[in-house]
Amino acid sequence: MLNQDTTSLMFNTEMRNLYSNEKHPELYGEFITRRASDYQGVFRTDTDDCLGIFKENSYTLVQNDQFFSGIEDQLTDYFDPIVMDTMQVRDSASHQGAVSIREYHFPSLGKSIETNRHKTKLNFRVIGWNCFDGSSRCKIIIGNIDTFCSNGLISGDYDTSSQKRTSGFDLKSFIGNVSKGLVRFDSDITKFQRYAESTVLTPYVNDFFNNLKGISERNAERLQAQYMDEMSVRGNNLWAVVSTLTNYASHFDGRFPTRNTGNNHDGVTSFNRQAQVGRWLNSETFKTLERHAVAV
Repeated sequence: MLNQDTTSLMFNTEMRNLYSNEKHPELYGEFITRRASDYQGVFRTDTDDCLGIFKENSYTLVQNDQFFSGIEDQLTDYFDPIVMDTMQVRDSASHQGAVSIREYHFPSLGKSIETNRHKTKLNFRVIGWNCFDGSSRCKIIIGNIDTFCSNGLISGDYDTSSQKRTSGFDLKSFIGNVSKGLVRFDSDITKFQRYAESTVLTPYVNDFFNNLKGISERNAERLQAQYMDEMSVRGNNLWAVVSTLTNYASHFDGRFPTRNTGNNHDGVTSFNRQAQVGRWLNSETFKTLERHAVAV
């Protein structure tokens, strides 16, 4: 593995009983500690942060080291050594590590998208998602990443494998989706190249942004401004529209910042946005925009 951009995901966690403290001023500040019903917390052993609370025996703890090492073992068995030798690893954590995300990028499997102005490369990507707060199942997500601007896109729920945390938790069932993901990746490359060769007028693009489900008026205006930047590089085509949306999903230091809650959540927000972009690209609104495009 080369070019590892990793954070401290290799912490350990443990289940601990929860207790409540009942203060009694008449006892000079002493208090009685009682078990808080039959609930337990998931605690980091290095920081003592509580990452999640669950009813006793309802949650199977899967350590990050176990989860990600299992994925890497399966990837090593699946891919040729030359593919693994150039694999890049990037980590992110949200909410003190309650959500831990590791991305595996495969440059040797990359494919090019070319417009009449610009050429870029999309790399195949596998994402391992582990969480300790109950907000999600353990899952592996298939997607791609643009090497020119680091814009990411998740292919869709049909390329996502997930499992509940049970006593029979087994990563071997995950790897079957890598084959399906590679087929989907090739299909996406063909589609995106078609978008790169499809010219579309800016008024139709602005209408598309204004009509996106769940988008605010302010963000629609920001998308329009971002499209002008993308168009200046990639040309006035559907691929520039896709790149505008994936910029919204992947970058928070420009036009599309996240709220500062005092609790780092950029990793989760990015992947939620990428999934949202995937839905937009499969919507009737985008199909309407496609009908206004002209192949060149």
